[in-house]
Amino acid sequence: MLNLDNLNTRQIFAILFIFACILLIPFTGNVHLFDWDEINFAECAREMIVTNTYHTVLLNFQPFWEKPPLFIWMQILSMKLFGISEFAARFPNIVNGIITTLLLFYFGQKWYSRKFGLLWSMTHMACFLPHLYFRSGIIDPWYNLFGLLSLIGIIELIQNKKPFWAIISGISLGLAVLTKGPAMVLIIGISAILLFIFSKYQFYQKQYLKQWIIFLLVFLLSGGSWFLFEYLSGNSSIIKGFIDYQIRLFKTEDSGHAGFPLYHFVVVLFGCFPASVIAIQYFSKNVSKDIYSKAFAILMLVVLIIFSIVKTKIVHYSSLTYYSISFLSTYVLLQKMNFQRWQKILMIIISFLIGIVLIFASYVEKWKSKIIPLIEKNDVFAAENLKINVQWYGYEFLCGVLLIVLSIWILRTKHFNYQKIILFFVGMMLWVSFTINSFIGKIEQYSQNSAISFIQYCADKQIEVDTYGYKSYAYLFYGKRKPLNDSEKIRLNNEIINLTNAGYDPMFSYNLAYLNWLINDDEKYPVCLVCKIQDEEKLLSTKKFIKLYSKGGYSFFMKQKLNR
Repeated sequence: MLNLDNLNTRQIFAILFIFACILLIPFTGNVHLFDWDEINFAECAREMIVTNTYHTVLLNFQPFWEKPPLFIWMQILSMKLFGISEFAARFPNIVNGIITTLLLFYFGQKWYSRKFGLLWSMTHMACFLPHLYFRSGIIDPWYNLFGLLSLIGIIELIQNKKPFWAIISGISLGLAVLTKGPAMVLIIGISAILLFIFSKYQFYQKQYLKQWIIFLLVFLLSGGSWFLFEYLSGNSSIIKGFIDYQIRLFKTEDSGHAGFPLYHFVVVLFGCFPASVIAIQYFSKNVSKDIYSKAFAILMLVVLIIFSIVKTKIVHYSSLTYYSISFLSTYVLLQKMNFQRWQKILMIIISFLIGIVLIFASYVEKWKSKIIPLIEKNDVFAAENLKINVQWYGYEFLCGVLLIVLSIWILRTKHFNYQKIILFFVGMMLWVSFTINSFIGKIEQYSQNSAISFIQYCADKQIEVDTYGYKSYAYLFYGKRKPLNDSEKIRLNNEIINLTNAGYDPMFSYNLAYLNWLINDDEKYPVCLVCKIQDEEKLLSTKKFIKLYSKGGYSFFMKQKLNR
């Protein structure tokens, strides 16, 4: 049984560090990067390395204004260390996962006790979505960590009014802006104001004035540094495009990512299970509240409400709530050490739903002959995805069984204690890691592996490749696209101008002009194209390409060589 009295703080840090490394590092680079986000950011890093241009983010060797450069710089450093690969693209978030695990323990034991810190750290890693994102190549883990540190700085500032925490909070918020954009300013700003109100502090009092001035100056210097540099470098169009993009995300359903109003509530309920179910009890009257718990509860609600209003619905938009959910879950457990009846029922329902889905999915190869005819009429692409033969090893059903067994075991425990709770979350961490390693590679094989394998083959044969009829970044990263020379740029310039004048944004205009060049210029050879199977007739109608084969929902074409 775990006895913290026998361990000093350094030993606990060491144990958490080793455990995080064991959970996060193995197998992380074994699966192709996923379209869009993972490949998008990795490609930006690759292109900045190829062009030796590090101050402006590039995509398809054009200025890319959707994201600031901080996370891309992290990936560049990783690729310099490990080479351009899947592991290198994901390594910054592995580091993030290790740092987060240690930071949660540090602040948990600072505010409460070593028991709280250890449980908070483990609870966070035991939730599926946080764990998955630590093994991904997307921006959000670092964006969220900087947001967390900014909030912690504000909490500490309220408590002791030291300028140090104003500096920490301001720098962290500035780094969040440099990582992804200004949404974090809104989130932390609203959360801080509400925290002051509900904690009955008056943030506008003179005793806080000096600290807020320091906070604002540090934030502007850190968060505005890159934008100022781009402006002074004559790249104000990038800043304008970035601002327009942020506004469009809020107002419209960007990239086809729509969803119902309670989308994010459902995502965190299932994605952060079981902590999400435990955390709900915090809002009952019989749980005492303090400034730390209020801060995390407010942060969670602010994020969920804001991104319920935002039209674009993407899973990781609500990922900042993961800290709150794991914190509130820990807070409740160490106060109550029991589950209410409704929590037990909800935990059983969710664990059985997830478990049954995993068990069912593990036998998809045996059942797909019956599934494919049911979906083929409505979604031929998904049906063709399922026709891929993927090797399952027979043990994958245990992922579902293990979750159900763990849930039943903890819910049938009559006498809760700290050791049993820790043991339960150790089991959940192992379950998450086991499930990710068992399923993620197979999902990739069904969904995109056929296309990426073809693109890699083209790159190895030095054949230029692109996609037709669907959005992707795989042809850039895995196709190892090279920048245009001066004559090629001139060749495309007129068409880009015409498309831009027609109302298309510059990036789309460039990509479309490039694709048209590959299709229509008879001197451009060899060229291959990838399209989804439902679009192959459109490509054949150009009479410039011959079909090579179809696989996994994709059709592959090569341009016919001009006969002279």
